[in-house]
Formats: sequence, structure tokens, C-alpha cells
Amino acid sequence: MKNKTVLGIDIGTTAIKMVLLSIIDSTHTKIEREISMPHDLISLFPGWAEEDPFVWKSHMLKMLSTLSKEEDLSSLEAIALTGMTPALIMLDEDGNPLRNAILQNDMRTGQEIEYLKAQLEKDSSYFKKTGCHVNSQNIAPRMLYLYEHERDVFDKTRFICGSYDYGAFILTGKLYIERNWALESGLFTLENELIDDVLHLSHIEKSWIPEVAPFRTLIGCVSKEISLATGLKEGIRVYEGTADHVASSYASGAKEEGALVLKLGGAGDILLSTGSLITDDRLFIDFSPSLSSPFLINGCTAASGSLLKWFTREFGGEYKDLDHLAETISAGSDGLVMLPYVLGEKTPIFDPDAKGVIYGLLLHHTKAHVYRAMMEAVAYAFRHHRDIFEELGVSVKKVFITNGGSTSPLWRQIMADVLKCEVAYIKHSPGSSLGAAFIAGEASSLIAPEAIDDFLSQKIISYPNDKNYEAYDRNYRIYRELYPRLKDLEK
Repeated sequence: MKNKTVLGIDIGTTAIKMVLLSIIDSTHTKIEREISMPHDLISLFPGWAEEDPFVWKSHMLKMLSTLSKEEDLSSLEAIALTGMTPALIMLDEDGNPLRNAILQNDMRTGQEIEYLKAQLEKDSSYFKKTGCHVNSQNIAPRMLYLYEHERDVFDKTRFICGSYDYGAFILTGKLYIERNWALESGLFTLENELIDDVLHLSHIEKSWIPEVAPFRTLIGCVSKEISLATGLKEGIRVYEGTADHVASSYASGAKEEGALVLKLGGAGDILLSTGSLITDDRLFIDFSPSLSSPFLINGCTAASGSLLKWFTREFGGEYKDLDHLAETISAGSDGLVMLPYVLGEKTPIFDPDAKGVIYGLLLHHTKAHVYRAMMEAVAYAFRHHRDIFEELGVSVKKVFITNGGSTSPLWRQIMADVLKCEVAYIKHSPGSSLGAAFIAGEASSLIAPEAIDDFLSQKIISYPNDKNYEAYDRNYRIYRELYPRLKDLEK
């Protein structure tokens, strides 16, 4: 008898990725097929980060058609989706996107943020309600910007949602928003209640906001239209997934108190699993699919893999070749220190006007020095967050690393050395798409949460080097000083 399968779909910053997971029994699974298709970031002006939802739809349907032709999907039981959070998609009355999606790392809304802060943060009530301050990830500043600059689009809006909510809508015709999208949007309280003042100030109508669906909620089933377009059988159940960084952390080991996950995607996420809700004005919070540790305190550095991608595009070279060159450079890049704030920065400084910096540049430095310094800068950003976790009294018990950047042995070693701890790389883990597949399997009662442990056992450990740590520690002190000393130059 053919094993039942589930599908995880990740609508990510750089590509759509799918994982077809075969279910051997409730605690054992294997990856049957991985497939991906890249898409481009659209940045027409400094700080802008957009993508085309019509491209997402086209690519997703092409990929599903490919899977249908090349794999036997007769046993496909369930699908769950994940993606970047909180992307903003504006839909008309027929559910068609009205403009490009504005991504979570877009930094155009500095003025709108200051206005909303002045209105909403006269006391601590907004932070108490939402667990965050007004910031560039929130939906309200972006909607206010569009109200002021693209009124024709704004006036045609009838619904707003996120990337994976839109993906589920394509498959089922049913529109919901996921709990973490709601939480990070800044439109809702921690109890999933809309905040009227925020809606009023950003000119958002309540009717535009779909119902909130926690992960594992049954959204609907694959429609006849999608069945005809892709070859998927009609009626396959589609469940609510979660944010990409949450799905990735779940598939990478963030199931127990003190498990820390470093996610090296286009942006860099750092997530710590906790059993209780902890809020801090320098960090984000998320809900986790884990039953034992249902919360994640976390942060995000706006540029991680996207920084290296920019470097290769502008200056040439393949990642593996540049890694080999950078390995010949000593830890600390011979005194070169970078701030990776090329898209402004999210946590822990929340400054959309922050700038990237290359400090200590001398004529003996090479392309390899700069490339390695970029890797080290992201590691310093993660250490900054880890230091805050420790300030909050939350101990880190184990560290996992995942997503595209983690395939680099050099970057993994830099992380271990900078953080001065063992870092476990999960081999053959597709990250967010695998997390979505697990959620689909759990939601349909086909697999137990323990099934993830199979993948966690296949890992490579990077051990910290004390000598390298000393060099990195000196540079880290410079890293921490650069931003506050340069901040006034932004104005």
C-alpha cells in the first residue's frame, strides 16, 4: 500500500518551496520530493521591498502541476502553507491583488511610524495590548502610507492578508489570516481582538480583515478550479500553517524550553522557545505550534542572506567559491567590522533609517575580507539578541541553525565561534516548507509531533573555537558601539 503524503508550501522572500512528505507511521516520515522556484525582490526606491503576488500564484500553480505530473499524488491527504510575515497584500472585491505585496522588510514608513507612535504610545497601553511597539513590520504604517500616496489603490481595497493566507485562498477560495500574521500586524491584541484606534488612524475598515485562524485550522479544500489547473485531486484538505520563521524553527527543534533556532534566510531570524509569554520592547513575540512551549521570543535582522546575494550580484562570484576565499581570512576579518543595516534594521534597535557600515577598511583588505565580514556581522546581530535573552533570564539550552545560509560550513562555524556554543545543523532539512508539512500531518491526525525528531537526529555539530571567540569578541564590542555613535548622522 502506498504511504499517505502531506505537502508543505512556503511562499518565501526569495522563492516558493514545496516539500512532499511521505508518512511511514505516526512517528516516522521521509521527504519524498522537494521542489522550488525563485522569484525576484522588487526594490524601486531605497528601503522598498515588494514582490508580485501574481508571480507567486503563477509559480505555485506551475509547481503543483509539475508535482502532479511527476509524482503519484493520489495519496496526498493534506496541505499547509507558510510564508514571510507579515507581508501585506491588498485585494479587490473579487480577491485579485491590487498592487505588489509590501514585504515585512520594507522600510519606507518612517514618517508614518512616528505619527502612529505619537498617537498610540502616549502611555504603555499599546505595548501591553500587543506585546510590541509600533514598528516597520506593522500593517498600519504601510496602510497609512498607501492611503497618503496611493489613494486609488487604497479605495479599491476590500480585503488585506498575508502571503500564505493568499496562497491558501488561491487553493480553496476561503480567506483567513493566521494568528502570527495577526499578532505581528499590530492591529490585534494578544487575545486576537482588533484595536479600533489603530484601524481608525490607518483608515482600515474592519470588513477588510478576514477571520483569524490558529495553525492547524481547516481552511477549506482544494477547489475544482485548482484541480483542473494543476492535476491535484479536488477536496484535498488545506490547513492553516504559520509564519515561515516559526515553521522553520518548529521543524528545526524549537519544541522545548530553551531551544534556540538561528534562521539564515533572506532575513535573519533568531527564535527562542519558551513555556510562558515574555514581552520586551526590543523583541518580537510569536505563537509556536509546540504544545509544551507555545511561545517564541524572537528577533529579526532585516538583511542576512539578502546581503550576500546583493554582494554576489554586484561584485560577482559563486557562494561556494567566496566561502573558500573567506576561509583563508582569519577570524575577525583583519579588523573589518560591518553593520548589516542595509535595509534599516528591525530588532533590537527598530530603526528604519539605520545604515549599513563597513568600518576599519584598509588597502590590504580584499573582496574575501568584505564577504567574511558580512557573515560575521549577521552573527554579531544574533549575539546581540542572545545577550538580550540572557538579560531577560531565559537560558539557552541548545542551538540549531537552518535555512539556505546554514548550508555554508563557514557561516555555521562563525556562528558557533561568535556565540561561543555548539550549533547543530540539521542535514537535509528544507526548513519552513518542512515545518508546514509537519503541521499538515499533525492537523490531519496522520503524524505525531515526535515525528520531527527523526530529522533532528541527522545533524552536524559546529563546535566553538576559543581563539576565534577572542577575535570576534573584540570586534563585537566595536559592532555594538558603531550604531549608537553614528545614529545622529541619520538625521
